[in-house]
Amino acid sequence: SNAGTGERFRIFRAEKTYAVKAGRWYFEFEMVTAGDMRVGWSRPGCQPDLELGSDDRAFAFDGFKAQRWHQGNEHYGRSWQAGDVVGCMVDMNEHTMMFTLNGEILLDDSGSELAFKDFDVGDGFIPVCSLGVAQVGRMNFGKDVSTLKYFTICGLQEGYEPFAVNTNRDITMWLSK
Repeated sequence: SNAGTGERFRIFRAEKTYAVKAGRWYFEFEMVTAGDMRVGWSRPGCQPDLELGSDDRAFAFDGFKAQRWHQGNEHYGRSWQAGDVVGCMVDMNEHTMMFTLNGEILLDDSGSELAFKDFDVGDGFIPVCSLGVAQVGRMNFGKDVSTLKYFTICGLQEGYEPFAVNTNRDITMWLSK
């Protein structure tokens, strides 16, 4: 418990019932502030009191430190700024994940476009983000596809669908501490 130390982060995720187990899915996360946040995909059993990606449940991009997180971290991609948009893509058929920053696919230090690969489908994945104290971000699952800023650049022609196709209702969320 962090009692007395103050809250370090808050985690937000889509409802467990929306977990995807097949297909290719896309959502966006807009940086309203540019600080300590992470975004990506998580197993439905993601623990709210653990840092995102510190265990085996979540696969996340941290653009504050330019790192990818899953059971620890590695340098990945580049840093974000306020107003930037991260695109999050999961391919449940090929078992790969990619992230974009303002429409450009991020690379790891070996030049690979794959942020994560060879994961098990398991219980599937849902979009997730964590926000440090005083950070603000906006998740957009694309119920109104025209509100996605980079989907037609990175998603459509590669066969990805907006995550909201899976939900049939509006789950765009403004998130702030």
